[in-house]
Amino acid sequence: MRRYFSFGIVALCLLLTGLANGATQWERLGEREVDFRGDHDRIEVGRSEGRFRQLQIRVKDAPIEISNMVVTFANNQKLNVKIGHRFAEGTGIRVIDLPGERRAIKSIDFNYRSINRREGRGTVEIYGR
Repeated sequence: MRRYFSFGIVALCLLLTGLANGATQWERLGEREVDFRGDHDRIEVGRSEGRFRQLQIRVKDAPIEISNMVVTFANNQKLNVKIGHRFAEGTGIRVIDLPGERRAIKSIDFNYRSINRREGRGTVEIYGR
């Protein structure tokens, strides 16, 4: 009896560890390089990428200002997210909760610009989970 109880505890711990690791995995949906003037880009996501509850913005290589982002879901419903934030190079991580349950994303449009010419072009990356 005690052996079965120990086995059950070990199995439960392994299951919970697996679930916790799966819940924190971010999937890269795309990236765009930013130039020094105002810019608009679209990342086509599509159904093959999966369904998501959250999006994450990451900025690297140079500081970037992101004004807004529009998420278009598979059913063509749109979510307009006002960001209006200047991200320092390498520190730009922001999580956006999507409404409802896990949703399939068709595309993500966003407006942004690089802030400092001396630091070169920056990159905006979008992740989902």
